[in-house]
Amino acid sequence: MADIKKVFAEAQKLNWNIENLLRLSTFEPYGDLSGLHIDYEDSEQLFLSQELREILEKLSTVNHRLKYLSRPVRKTSRLHKNRSGRYETADGHYYTSGQGIEALVPEGYPEVMCWVWTRVEHDGKDYYLVGHHDVCMDGLTVRVREEA
Repeated sequence: MADIKKVFAEAQKLNWNIENLLRLSTFEPYGDLSGLHIDYEDSEQLFLSQELREILEKLSTVNHRLKYLSRPVRKTSRLHKNRSGRYETADGHYYTSGQGIEALVPEGYPEVMCWVWTRVEHDGKDYYLVGHHDVCMDGLTVRVREEA
């Protein structure tokens, strides 16, 4: 039976091909296939371009997630609420609405502490983790990865 590290290594190899396909398709700079020559009077090419656009959107997400997971963890820290009401680490890295965060939260049954990637939002009173509204951010363990 394969282990998780082998599967991740294979995913990283696959990501090289995904990056080449995204580059060839011009999907990344445009967010669509407008960089390609497409005959807009050919119904087959129109169909193919629509299908490829949906596929490439998903592959772009896969590419970004695999690149993120490949970056080493720079630090692990606990959050505290600063004077401006934002949650920050001891060295001043703070989080605000819409920002991604990697946090250690209880998951499953029985509850086990698990790293999750989510984002921070504000409900008008305080910041919270999307999908984990019941998790208190004050004292929360988070980790920050190296910049790309």
